[in-house]
Parts: sequence; C-alpha cells; structure tokens
Amino acid sequence: MNNSMMWKYTFQLKAAINWVESVFLLLSDRWIRELLGQEPLTNPEYSHLFLVLVFIIGIGYWWVGKDIERHHDIVKLGIYAQSSVFVVLAYHTLVGKLHPLYLIPGVIDLVFAILFSLFLYSYARTKPALE
Repeated sequence: MNNSMMWKYTFQLKAAINWVESVFLLLSDRWIRELLGQEPLTNPEYSHLFLVLVFIIGIGYWWVGKDIERHHDIVKLGIYAQSSVFVVLAYHTLVGKLHPLYLIPGVIDLVFAILFSLFLYSYARTKPALE
C-alpha cells in the first residue's frame, strides 16, 4: 500500500471513529455516567452541541480522505480541535471531575493529532515549494 493510500485510510478511519463515537455518546452518555457513578450533566445541550460538532468534523476528515492533495486547512483545524479535546479531558480527569474512562477518546484524538501533524510535515517535504 502506498503512502497516499495509507493517509487516505487514516483520515477515513478517523471520520468513522468520529461518527461512531458521537452517535454512541449521544445515545448512551447518561447510561455510562450512571454505570460509572458520575453525576448527570446539568446542561446536556452543551454535550449534544459538542457531539454534533464531532460528527461534522468527521465529515471534514472524510473529505480529506477522498482527496489528500486538498483540504489541508481542515487537517490543521482537526489538529487544533483534537489537541484541545485531549487537553480539556485531561484537565478534568486530573482535577477529579471526570472518570478516567472519559480520557480514552482524548488519547485517541491526541494520537490522530500527532498523525495528522506527521501527514502535513511529510506532505510539505515531498511537494516542491512554490516560487
């Protein structure tokens, strides 16, 4: 498998992860919180807004996977978004407001943020600079 196919599948995998994760958490967050002994959300609409945005960002990753020569600004936005998710979840886990299980999606996002950074770096190294 060539490098471009690997990146295509990486972005499409992340799109699928975003879609599955957002729908799963939208439908089951209350049940998961009860199972873990966590308090229910006082404003679930914020969680719903976040999960809808996670789903939409997945659409952006799918677009990148369909044409890895384009949409690099979506990749940059994804790096910032995924890194931010990790930082927020790590902070709330450290201060004891979230069960450590909730950090798993943040770690996944951090791994993909690193992969996407490597993609942009490798892409910039293989393409000649415009004069």
